Amino acid sequence: MDAVLINGTQLLLNQVYDSIGFNQISDEILRHLVITRVSQPRSKLATVDYLRSYYDEDVDLNHIYRYMDKLYNTQMELAQQISVEHTRRIFGGKIGLMFYDVTTLYFETSKTDSLREPGFSKDGKAAESQVVLGLLVSEGGYLLSYSIFNGSQYEGFTMIPMIDDFKQRFNIGEDFVVVADSGLMNKNNVALLQQAGYKYILGARIKTRAPPSSNGYSH
Repeated sequence: MDAVLINGTQLLLNQVYDSIGFNQISDEILRHLVITRVSQPRSKLATVDYLRSYYDEDVDLNHIYRYMDKLYNTQMELAQQISVEHTRRIFGGKIGLMFYDVTTLYFETSKTDSLREPGFSKDGKAAESQVVLGLLVSEGGYLLSYSIFNGSQYEGFTMIPMIDDFKQRFNIGEDFVVVADSGLMNKNNVALLQQAGYKYILGARIKTRAPPSSNGYSH
């Protein structure tokens, strides 16, 4: 190769990656995976070809798979801490609004294990094994945390444990407001939110709206 073309997208995303703080994680393979996921989302195999063709990065596919295990087992807590601190900096040190949602991710197989099980599928794949993904984001869509649940888990039972865990792990002392869709804001979860002292926004029809509680807001 006589020359390497400087890619403007790569330069920009490298700066964003560093400004967030992910350069605290020493493995450069994470940088490659994140930047490629943002600019050219594709499978891990196609990512290897893309990095080799456009960035002259010779990354082995098996190395990527091994690194994904390393990321999950030893670096995930640091990665989430970096993300949370970045979000708090953007919003002046406070989370403010905390949006929670849940979805299902299915596998093209009927085989099950301790995590992958059939359950209510948002993709209409009731016969396939799946996992349940819970996601916490801030205003503007900045990632706060995520968690994977057993595929047969009822989504209504995922919200409170995840919020409690997030608050404890990242020492969130300031008030924040929980926002979720009406399916997650069932009577049981609203009672648990009130019991824990969390503020929340509850969607309801105007004609049937009851007066808001001291820490709940109707909309």
